[in-house]
Order: sequence, then structure tokens, then C-alpha cells
Amino acid sequence: MKLKLPLLRLPESLGALLQRRKRGRFDPPSPIELILERIKSRLPSAFTCTVLLTLGVAVGLVLWLWLNADETARLRSAHRISVKVAIAGGKQLEKPPDSPKDTASPKASAEAPAATAPPPQRTTETPAGPGPDETFPLLKAPAIGMTEESRNGLLPAISPDGRQPWRVYARPFSAGTDKRGRIALVIDRMGLAGSATGQAMQRLPPAVTLAFVPVIDRQEGWVEAARARGHEIILSVPMEPLTYPHDDPGPNTLLLSLDAAHNIDRLNWALGRFAGYIGITSPTGSRFSGDSSAMRPIMDSLKKRGLAFLDVHATRGSVGDPLAVELSVPHARVDRIIDQDPSRGGIDSELSALESIALKNGVAIGLGEPYPTTIERISQWIPLLADKKLMLVPLSATINLQKPQEPTVTHAPEHGPDHASGHAPEHH
Repeated sequence: MKLKLPLLRLPESLGALLQRRKRGRFDPPSPIELILERIKSRLPSAFTCTVLLTLGVAVGLVLWLWLNADETARLRSAHRISVKVAIAGGKQLEKPPDSPKDTASPKASAEAPAATAPPPQRTTETPAGPGPDETFPLLKAPAIGMTEESRNGLLPAISPDGRQPWRVYARPFSAGTDKRGRIALVIDRMGLAGSATGQAMQRLPPAVTLAFVPVIDRQEGWVEAARARGHEIILSVPMEPLTYPHDDPGPNTLLLSLDAAHNIDRLNWALGRFAGYIGITSPTGSRFSGDSSAMRPIMDSLKKRGLAFLDVHATRGSVGDPLAVELSVPHARVDRIIDQDPSRGGIDSELSALESIALKNGVAIGLGEPYPTTIERISQWIPLLADKKLMLVPLSATINLQKPQEPTVTHAPEHGPDHASGHAPEHH
């Protein structure tokens, strides 16, 4: 009697093992290999996994948006910032202040009740604007109709209707009936060092005026960022110092050895480097600014273009301020270089001197550089002004308000104190 045994199906891996045994190459797989092979045989294909993962992510995203729609709308509404800008002869309009583009344009006024017409041009006679600590993007530069084409690029010009760049590009300021003394601070040499420039723009309030040098390429980005935050801009033009050529301010410096035409061409080169400034200054130009015949063509050009001049008054012989008065050029004069002594005590002393000048004369102007200590002392000093019956203002709010000072000589001496050389400037 023959017994019939049931036919058993061997696992594929065991069958392969027996086949290798028959061929005399018995090499049993390890237990780990058997386990991995079994797991692999039970896993779905890679395509199936991809499809399932994609569907899972899509479903999860739709559910999250559906569940959080109301909360997202509420947070967006709560964080929307607007400021009220006073318009002469009209109502208060709301504009978003945090846009990097110019909010004074008609597009930026789309949500305003009177969006069918652009807002009227701001003027000094009817000023309107933010407080000294408030970010307020300035009018986009260059403004339409306020440029002149030249081989040095677009140069600032008075518009056909008489608007002047020093007014149009100024930070809005309104004192109203406030009779407190005004202090303007100008930080020079902006754009030379990226870290210092960034720190000054980040830590100093927008009412501080920034002076950018034209000798560095691609300054437009820094200038646009500063004006978008509300900083008023002035152009720091290189002029010949007393210590020239030992101290060279850089390319296209205005020099006494050049005739008026060449110096005007160098001035136009600087004016064409970027747009949006209210005027020029020159902390290095102690020798050039002391020569009346050299400065007169420069002042004539500024008057023609509607630009202001800030006289650093680095030497007793500077003729910039009296020439500006004579030629009716918008002007101001630096009273103190606040970080000539860059120590904390030295800076605090100069800031205190500015307070005394402002209380006595109604206006005071200080000049500094973006040193870490300078920025630190200014940042701690500004909040104390309100209790001293003083206020921080942009440079344009001091134009033509200082009493003129006559120079003691018509030409700068060959040797003498000079801000560019590191010696203390003289004031009188």
C-alpha cells in the first residue's frame, strides 16, 4: 500500500537554496537577508508610495487652510499698519507706511477716499508728516519733471512749476505752534562700510539725516533703503582739504588747481551718482571751502538746481555760509562735530553743547560718523530731548534759520585745524 503525501509549496527563497545545493554551491543566506526579502515582497511599489504621500500632503494642507482661515484673516487685519497724513486743505488719508515703494504716488493712495486724483505736493509752508521716530517712506526719486540729462547721468533740476529738490526730497516736518529748540544730526561717510551703514540705519531714528559719499559704486540700494525708512539724504561731495595730497578724499575731488569748468564737471559727476538728496556738504573740503573764487561757481550751480548747502565750517576761513546768504542758496551750518573726540565722554560733551546752542539760538546742527560709540551715545541721548524743551528734526527743518557768520579771512590758511586731518575744528 502506497501512502500519498500532500504536495508542499516551498518558499521561493528555500527553493533557490535547494537549487544551489544541487549544483554544489550551497551558500545559505543569512537570517537578516531572509527577513529583508520577506519584507520587500510585502511592500507596495515606489509609485504607489509617491501617490499616497502626495495625496496625504494635499489633504492635510486643505484641512489646515480650512480650519485656520478665520484666524489668519484676523491676524492679518490686526497687523495692518496705517498712518494718517495731513494734506493741506483736505481730509486725513490713510497710507501704508511699510511699503518699500513710494507711498506718495497715486497707486499708493488707492484706498483713500479721494483716490481719483494724486495728493497735492507737500511744501514747506504747509508741512505734514510723521514724528522723529516714525518710519515714513519719502517721495520716490527722481521725481517726474525734476531731472536734467547729462553725460554724467540724470542731474537734479527745478521743475517747470518751480518745485525745488531740497523741498521735494525732504522728510516732512510740522512744528505747528511748537517753539522748542531744534537739533538736527547728520551722520557722514555713509556707504563706505556696509556694516556701519546698516547699523546707523537700523539704530538711529528716521529724523537723523544721512550723508552718503558718491565715490562708492552701487550706492542706490543703500540710499533707497534709507529713504524708504524715512531718512533724509544729503550728498557728501569730496573737496580739497588742507592736508591734500597727503589726505586724498577720492576720485573727482574738487581742487583749487582746477578751473571752474572742470570743478563743475566733477560736481555733476557726484550729483549724477544717485537721486533723492536735498543738497550737498563736504566735511573734507576745508581748503576748497575757504576759497571764494572756487566756491562761487559751486554755489551758483546749487542755486540753479534748487539744492541746499550744508557748511561743515571745518575752519575759521570757510566762505560757504556767507556765500550762500549772498547768492540766496538754501543753507545751514554745522555747529559741532560730535565725535571729534570719539570717546563716550567726548561725544556726550558735544551733544550737551548742541543743547545749549539750540536753547540759545533756536537751532543747532551736529555732524558725526557712523562709529559704534557715536551711534550708541546718540541713541541714548535722543529720548532725553523732550524733557529739555528740545526736539530732533531733519536737516531741512533748519535750512535758512541760523544767523549768518562772516569769515575772518577770504582764503583758507595753508596750515590750520581741519576735520579731515583729525584736528578739532574751530568754531566762533
